[in-house]
Amino acid sequence: MHVLTMEGLMGAGVNAKLVDTPMRAAGAAERRGDTAAMERALGYAGAVADQAEDYQKKAAKGMEKEAEEAKKAEEKRQEELAEKRAEEKKALEERICAADSGELAAAEPVDSLSLSEEGRRLSEGGAFPGAVPPNGERVPLESAGAVSPEAVPAAGGTAFPEPGSSVYTAAGETVPAGRPEGVFSATA
Repeated sequence: MHVLTMEGLMGAGVNAKLVDTPMRAAGAAERRGDTAAMERALGYAGAVADQAEDYQKKAAKGMEKEAEEAKKAEEKRQEELAEKRAEEKKALEERICAADSGELAAAEPVDSLSLSEEGRRLSEGGAFPGAVPPNGERVPLESAGAVSPEAVPAAGGTAFPEPGSSVYTAAGETVPAGRPEGVFSATA
């Protein structure tokens, strides 16, 4: 609260209470018939009421100044927010331009991918096990470098998880292990 506002409100309140005393004195003087004392008391009451009015004006000026200060503070806050938004927008546009041109800043995190020799060979050859190329011809599993399901049990392993164990999905959920749907045994 502004100083003028506090001073004005306190002064107006005190003077409003002080008007009561001369008014009671004027009423008592009127009952006694003492017009001189009554006029004197009404003069005091008028002076105190004038002081209260002056304090009210001072409080109003203080409230106006307080409103102006609040308005200036709000405008300053809005300007700061607008500047911050403009900076963020500029930074975002720069990042988008850098990403479009392929010039990512070294400070920005970048995802990386490591391929094994077999992966490089498969990606360069364009053949993935069971993949259907654009021309519609299927690539045989053996020619793509994949291990056939029959070869796995012969090597002492198993092509599928053991029954009763769990398998993790790409989403991180566990599902009971078993033969995946749509997969048939090579011996059947």
